[in-house]
Amino acid sequence: MDHVRLNEREFHHMLVVAAVLGVGVGLVATAFRLVWLFVKHQLWTTLTATYWRVPVSIGAGVVVGAVLYATFYPGALSALVQQFHAEGRVELEENVPILPVGLIGLVAGQNAGPEGVMSVVGGSFGTYVSELFGFENSTKLLTLAGMGAGFGTILGAPIGGALLWLELPHDHGLEYYEALIPTFVASFAGYLTEASLGGMALFPTWETTALASPTLGTLGWAVGIGVVCIPFGLVYSKTFSLVGRAFRRLSLAVYVRTTLAGAVIGVLGWLVPLSYFYGGAKMSVLLEGGFSLETLLLTLSAVMVAAAFTIHGNWIGGLIVPHMFMGALVGQATALVVPGLPPMLAMLAGMASFNSVVTGTPLSSALIAIALSDGASITPLFLASLVAFAASPSVRFVEEAASRSESPNFHVSGDD
Repeated sequence: MDHVRLNEREFHHMLVVAAVLGVGVGLVATAFRLVWLFVKHQLWTTLTATYWRVPVSIGAGVVVGAVLYATFYPGALSALVQQFHAEGRVELEENVPILPVGLIGLVAGQNAGPEGVMSVVGGSFGTYVSELFGFENSTKLLTLAGMGAGFGTILGAPIGGALLWLELPHDHGLEYYEALIPTFVASFAGYLTEASLGGMALFPTWETTALASPTLGTLGWAVGIGVVCIPFGLVYSKTFSLVGRAFRRLSLAVYVRTTLAGAVIGVLGWLVPLSYFYGGAKMSVLLEGGFSLETLLLTLSAVMVAAAFTIHGNWIGGLIVPHMFMGALVGQATALVVPGLPPMLAMLAGMASFNSVVTGTPLSSALIAIALSDGASITPLFLASLVAFAASPSVRFVEEAASRSESPNFHVSGDD
């Protein structure tokens, strides 16, 4: 069978491995989503009163703490970025705590999404297939492709999700350029696998009204929203850091951290209902409008605090969709204050801009917002995201972002 052996130096062989990686990620993502949505539906159709959120989240915090105490805490997004730069690999063993803790948190109202869980799953699969197919020199690239595949698959945004993991870990954008096509292949393979098994209804798509073609007026509004999101992004980043420092100073046992986080998540979810859960389903509620300025700002504050306690309280998940929900809140609040500003445009531009500010990912932020809103307003969203990124150099949410440490080591031909 030597004549069919995959060769690491052949680019199309790399794409075959990337497709295999994506299918594996898609199978796990589909199973994870189906279990998560089934359990969530069964629980919250039984416990309909919002006060149940307090005991459920506290109980979930206890269980999350027990799981992490019995296994280990793999770390949050920053730890994953740091691990990628230092080791270039993610071990399969990290899924042991990641999957159950992520599932419990999503059911119990955490303000972090499934993309964080699937990024780790995808990264570990990327490391695994590199070893399985003897692509040892490309382990780092396939690990990165797996992270992008996991993110893009679970969100139903195969382009933006793939691109995010090529932007996020680096100081200067897409530094692993040779990973671009393999990551897209893996992400689309995972996305098509999940779509084939579970149908398109599995993916969150927010119902947005069609916007008019770009004009100088709409582009001007987009620039304005990009600028408005900067101070809110800075406040959020400072709040997130303060909560993190407080947890570090207290040096609490892991099960105490998770239980305290559960209590805060539950109480906020009871008092400020739209702060509960990570933002996917509740975005449609927000898009219906009708909220007062005070309610929007109160919800924004509660979501910021809930997100900080979710991550620093050792619950596990991703923050991209919560960031976009925060941006939508900023956009809708701005539309209430500024006469003539179209509310839908403000919300969509806010989604892309806010995440661009706090994560430094202008391209993927716009693409994810476009994908989740079914392709609404492409040019204004890109403009808002780029303006927010370019005008906010002081906001650095992912401190572990760093430049590429090695030169390209992937060969696109069979020659030495």
